[in-house]
Amino acid sequence: MSTKRVLVLGTAARGGILSVIKAYETAGFYSPGHSLFVATHIEGSLFSRLAAAFKAYSLVAIQLLLRRVDLLHLHMSMRGSFWRKFIFLNMGRLARVPVIIHLHGSEFAVFYNGSASWVQWAVRYLFNKANGIVVLSASWKDFVGTLTQNEVTIIGNFVPDCFDKVRASRERNRHHILFLGQFGSRKGIYDLLAAFSDVSKQVPKAMLFCGGNGEVDKVRAAVKTMGLEDSVKVPGWISGDEKAVLMHECSIFVLPSYNEGLPMAIIEAMSFSMMVVSTTVGGIPELVDASNGALVTPGDQAELASALIKLLSSDDVAQMEKGSASRMRYEQTFSPHACIEDMRKLYQSLDVTP
Repeated sequence: MSTKRVLVLGTAARGGILSVIKAYETAGFYSPGHSLFVATHIEGSLFSRLAAAFKAYSLVAIQLLLRRVDLLHLHMSMRGSFWRKFIFLNMGRLARVPVIIHLHGSEFAVFYNGSASWVQWAVRYLFNKANGIVVLSASWKDFVGTLTQNEVTIIGNFVPDCFDKVRASRERNRHHILFLGQFGSRKGIYDLLAAFSDVSKQVPKAMLFCGGNGEVDKVRAAVKTMGLEDSVKVPGWISGDEKAVLMHECSIFVLPSYNEGLPMAIIEAMSFSMMVVSTTVGGIPELVDASNGALVTPGDQAELASALIKLLSSDDVAQMEKGSASRMRYEQTFSPHACIEDMRKLYQSLDVTP
C-alpha cells in the first residue's frame, strides 16, 4: 500500500470552509489514512495565527521532501488565505506534486479587482499553474475563467443529510426564522435586524433566532437598543444538537449577504426543507428562487422585510411546497453523492485515487 497521502489545506476557523472539509471527511470521500488535514489558519491572536501558518509550512515541506504527498488540495479564500495558498502552490510545483485550488472566496472578485496590478498578476499565475481549479457556481466559473486558460470545474458544496421529516412535522413553527453566519456587515445581520423590526409589527408571532460568531456583543446590543429582546434571540455560535433543534423548528432561513460564494448555511437549510430568503449575489441565485423562497437586493431593508412578511403570511400549504422545493434541489444537486462523484472524477483526472 502507498504511504503517500492527500494533504488537505485550509482554515480551522469556524465557518463554511471548515464545514466543507469536514463534510468530505464525514462522507468517506478519502480512503482510510489517505488524507491529512493541515490547518493553515486558526482563530486567535496574530501570534497564534502566524505560528499556525509556520507549522503548516514546515509540515508540508517535510512531507514533500520525504515524497509522501499524492496531491495538495488547497481550500482558498481571499487576502491572507490567497497568499498562504500561493506559497503552498509553489511548494507543490517544486516537488512536482499536483495542486488543486478550491475557491471559496465570497469576496474574491472584490479582492482581485481592488488589488494592484502585481497582485492581479499573482492571482492569474496561481490559477494558471494549478493542476485543477474548483469553484462553487457558474457565476464564479465565469469570473475565474477570465483569469486563466485552465479548465475550471464547478463542484457545489454539500452537507450531510441530518433532516428528520417526522421531527420537523412535529416541531416546526411557521412563524420562526433562522439566521446562521458570521455576525458582521458582510452577512447583512444589521440589515436583518432593521427589517425584522418592521416584520414583528406586521406579524406579531414572528421570532428570529440568530446563530453565529463574530460581533456577538454588538448584535445583542443592537437587539436591545431596538427593543426586540422579546422576538429576537441571539444564542451566538451554535452547533450539534442546539443547531439541529433550530433547523427543525424554523420555517424560514435568512441570509441577507453582500458577498458570497455558495453558502453552506443555505444548502444546509435546504436540506432541512426550509424556505430561504437571501440576496442576488455570488452563486445564491443558483440555490434560491421564487419556488423555494425569495431573493432581495443586498442592503434593501424594506425589500427584505416585505419578502419575510410575504412568506410568513402564506398559508401552510404554500410554505410546505416551498420547503419541499428546497429539499428536492438539495437532493438533486447538493447531496453528498452528487458532489462527491464530481470531485472523485477530478482527482482521477490527475491520476490520484481519493
